[in-house]
Amino acid sequence: MQLDDRIKKIATGMNVADAVGAYMDSVAPPPAMDVEKETSDELLAIVEVMFLMAAVDGEISDEEVEELQASVHALSDLRAVDPIELHATMSQLNAKLEAEGWKARLEDATSRIRAPDAKQFAFQLAAGVEFVDDFVAHAEAAAIDSLALALGLSKDESQRLLRDVHETLFGG
Repeated sequence: MQLDDRIKKIATGMNVADAVGAYMDSVAPPPAMDVEKETSDELLAIVEVMFLMAAVDGEISDEEVEELQASVHALSDLRAVDPIELHATMSQLNAKLEAEGWKARLEDATSRIRAPDAKQFAFQLAAGVEFVDDFVAHAEAAAIDSLALALGLSKDESQRLLRDVHETLFGG
């Protein structure tokens, strides 16, 4: 039996409009996209990326905490995290980090940052946390490279963003 004959046999008694209607009735409608929730989730992922950069060397310095707090205050304008809840948020992130490990948390957090501009923004904020004490240890430099890779940033793009962050923090 040729393909045309098979199609005619299958389609006997049903026109195209009825077939499409039956199909549309059989599938669940796609969930409505909650843009505000998706944006909030993305911003929380950015906070986690900053936290991971601060924690990569096993110790979060006072300067890193201050930079993280300043960034969270800026993000609170976007309603991502309430600055009052930062301590609780950091405790939750630390528990996840201890349970799953740094690499797994980085992969999870960066997977929730989808928009290209948000990826660059996350990278810059995380680099700001690393640079705040004007010293980048070997582990921190490796973490910045891992972050750029996880966010899909090219070497040239990540270097440009790092120069911009350094210039912003230290004036050149």
